[in-house]
Amino acid sequence: MPRPPDLPSPVCDPERLAALDGYAVLDTLPERGFDDVVRLASRLCDAPVALVSLVAGDRQWFKARTGFPWPQTDLDSSVCAHALAQPDSLLVIPDLSRDPRTRANPLVTAEPGIRFYAGAPLRTPEGQVLGTLCVIDYVSRPDGLSETEAGDLRALARQLMTQLALRRVVADRETALRAARVTEERYRLAARATNDAIWDWDFSADQVLWNEALEAAYGHAPEAGSTTGAWWIDHIHPDDRPRIDASIHAVIDGGGTAWSDEYRFRRADGSYARVLDRGSVIRDEAGRAVRMIGAMFDLSERERAEAARRDSARRLDLERGLLESVFRQAPVGISVVGHEPGGPNLINAKGEAILGHGLVARALARYERFGAVHADGRPYAPDDYPSLRALRDGTVVSGEAMLYRNAATGLRRLEVSSAPVRDEDGAIRAAVTVFLDVTEQRRAEAQLRRLALVAEQSSDFIAIADAEGRIAYVNPAGRALVGLADEAAARAMRLTDFFPPEDLPFAEATILPAIRDGGAYGGSWSGRSWSGGSWSGDFRLRNLATGAAVPVRYNLFALRGPGGAFEGFAAVGHDISARKAAEAQQEILNRELSHRLKNTLAMVQAIAMQTLRNAADPMAAREALAARLIALGKAHDLLLTGEGESASLRAVLEGALAIHDDGRPGRFRLAGPPVPCGSRAALSLALMAHELATNAVKYGALRVPDGHVTLDWRIDGPDAPVLALRWQEHGGPRVVPPARRGFGSRLIERGLAGTVDGEVAMHYPPEGAVCTLTAPLAELQRGE
Repeated sequence: MPRPPDLPSPVCDPERLAALDGYAVLDTLPERGFDDVVRLASRLCDAPVALVSLVAGDRQWFKARTGFPWPQTDLDSSVCAHALAQPDSLLVIPDLSRDPRTRANPLVTAEPGIRFYAGAPLRTPEGQVLGTLCVIDYVSRPDGLSETEAGDLRALARQLMTQLALRRVVADRETALRAARVTEERYRLAARATNDAIWDWDFSADQVLWNEALEAAYGHAPEAGSTTGAWWIDHIHPDDRPRIDASIHAVIDGGGTAWSDEYRFRRADGSYARVLDRGSVIRDEAGRAVRMIGAMFDLSERERAEAARRDSARRLDLERGLLESVFRQAPVGISVVGHEPGGPNLINAKGEAILGHGLVARALARYERFGAVHADGRPYAPDDYPSLRALRDGTVVSGEAMLYRNAATGLRRLEVSSAPVRDEDGAIRAAVTVFLDVTEQRRAEAQLRRLALVAEQSSDFIAIADAEGRIAYVNPAGRALVGLADEAAARAMRLTDFFPPEDLPFAEATILPAIRDGGAYGGSWSGRSWSGGSWSGDFRLRNLATGAAVPVRYNLFALRGPGGAFEGFAAVGHDISARKAAEAQQEILNRELSHRLKNTLAMVQAIAMQTLRNAADPMAAREALAARLIALGKAHDLLLTGEGESASLRAVLEGALAIHDDGRPGRFRLAGPPVPCGSRAALSLALMAHELATNAVKYGALRVPDGHVTLDWRIDGPDAPVLALRWQEHGGPRVVPPARRGFGSRLIERGLAGTVDGEVAMHYPPEGAVCTLTAPLAELQRGE
């Protein structure tokens, strides 16, 4: 520490400063003994100011003061510092303003303007001056102190040093007591914290003090925590007591200091604990044993720990054996490659089978011959293999796809995972690599994808359910058929949810158990059949969105595991709604044909009977009947080529008149709007047109080359439409009304009138025959 200018060298003397620190008085609280001294010094020397000033390396501090406002000053303001240079005498300065050492002192030149100073040194027994006991006046004293005042000041300074020494002794004692208390507390805490029974045997009092472990570990709670030596010996197992008594007294009586032995100590409950006891004998100056301190360690815990260690070792051996067994028998390849030469270099049998070889040393050149490639076709660099990456920089590889060429089995698809093995410091010691041959799995997955694509694209209902009937999959066509929005909706269903409620009892009682139990049910129902855990037949599925029952050709079969255990259901259903509709339509058609055939046969029978009954000769009858049947057949042809139940009015008339057309242009002139004609009316209209044309050929307009027939029709009446049809012959011979009405005329008038609830009228004006028909349009268009 640098010394301030104009101050004596002792100020910063390390030995003096160390002595001052040794008294530990700086910055302490005021004390009465020191305060009494400064008051006494002020009175004895008749001075307004008295100070106990201690000069430190950077300041002067006042342990006690009277008449002075500041507790300390810097060294520039210190007068006491000059007293350090004369340890054997008082420093008296009659006029501080005239003395060269102090005339520039701020306390002299400014407030409070001190003028007189007298200081007695505070000197240690070793001769170090710590400061002064000084008196100060604000006026100069040319005569200084009297001899009596000087003597009193010295005596008080000596008294202060005695007080400082006593203070240090007291402080040292308190420090020692505090240290002793801390040590005692530490000992007490240690004794309480340990499981060892710590004892202290006082031989003179025959008293053994114990810590709390005697009760905690052994159940004994002696009064005041002490016993006698005899009590201790009495609690040793009878078989061990003579040996222990002899061994401990051999040390005590033989001049030794250390004793140790094992024995059995009786607990409070009567059981014995095996203990290891150690003690140290403490002797006096004459070598007599006065005390013995020791600790009793319960070996039961150690024995339990040893048993636990042995058990742990056995478990470790078992786990090691299990790991080795797993390593050898694992269905995947496993390799362990050490980081350092001489480290582990292992591969299991499955790994050798997959790779086609064992492991090699880590020399990169040897890895070049393996010829593995990445999934994208890039060859593996020698240091790019997963195990080497894990060893190099701790890379963790998970499921990396690798193509590896096995010399015996060809190119294999592998999934490789690798991870580093680190020690407790985090250093990489080895790499464990697992590689799985997924060649067949990938093939199977590709096949499954193809099958899934087939199922996805199929127009049939395809579903898979687990053994409890919970749906796992329904293809898009199947979801559409049963009214499900998406896969999530399908997976929320059960197989039986797709059956109509009325069909569910039969399905649950027969079909599903038969599938689950391998075809145990051997019956049949409505053409359905069971065979070895499968069922097929026409069934119905329910559309959950509309509630409609959809007919399907249903195939349900069991899904079984490798051991034949039932694992679920698979169902395939083909929508046969169109087929069922066609069958229903065919049934309707068959009934219609039967009905129509009966009607036609009845009509043929009636025509034949009337024709033959009114015929003049057989030949004429045959020709008339043939012509009428041909007209009837033409009408049937029109019905078959139309919509089955109706035909065009024009087509019916043209068909009936075609056999009478001799090829001359304009013979039949038809005009009228399109009018559909029912099947009953079509047959009657065809016969009517045929009869009219036959009469025209025989007697009327068609008998001559220039004659012709106009046939026109219209629809009258918006509310109840009526068909008005008119047949009129032109250019033929002069018409004479017939003398009698034949079958043809009756067929025209009665047949059509009865069929369509219409009115038919024949007129015979000289210029040509006229036939008119009026009939309700609805009747004309009605079917059978």
